[in-house]
Amino acid sequence: MSRAYRISVKESLSRHVEVEDGVCSSLELLPILSRERMGELLAAELEQRGFKRDGKTAQRKEGDGVLVEVNVETGDVSVTAEGHAQVNLETERTAVVDNTLAGDREKHLRDAAKQSLEREAKAEEEALRRKVTEQLEGKLRDLKEELDGAVNRVTGTALKQRAAELGQVEEVHEEANGSITIKVRV
Repeated sequence: MSRAYRISVKESLSRHVEVEDGVCSSLELLPILSRERMGELLAAELEQRGFKRDGKTAQRKEGDGVLVEVNVETGDVSVTAEGHAQVNLETERTAVVDNTLAGDREKHLRDAAKQSLEREAKAEEEALRRKVTEQLEGKLRDLKEELDGAVNRVTGTALKQRAAELGQVEEVHEEANGSITIKVRV
């Protein structure tokens, strides 16, 4: 006669999860002046906006962990966000078996518990990834407006410098919408 046994297994999983998301784009800098001069104007404008220059790049770390990098020579922009989380999960599985199957059933329960924990950990990682992506998308809206403003100011400054190279600037009129009229006597 066989006896029924109750088997309980407990498994836990502890893992540090790091996710990163990023996007790359380019600024549309018109070639009004030489590439080097346009890069210097862009670097100066970005420094006024809180960027730190490091060689060919200007970087700014936002308060929410978003890193913005601009290559001042090429106008390439890279925006990255990262997230970190400590995942601590536990599960318990129970089964009733007869004596002859106890060893196999315990192994099966333990494997099922481990697989369940792995699925939960993947779900937590994916939730963190979505959160980081949403954070990045929100930051991109604000950043696009700011970088477009910087490019407009750089373009205006470059146009003024180029006009001065062509002749004597008689009048400069700037509109609130960003348009510039420059009168030059050649």
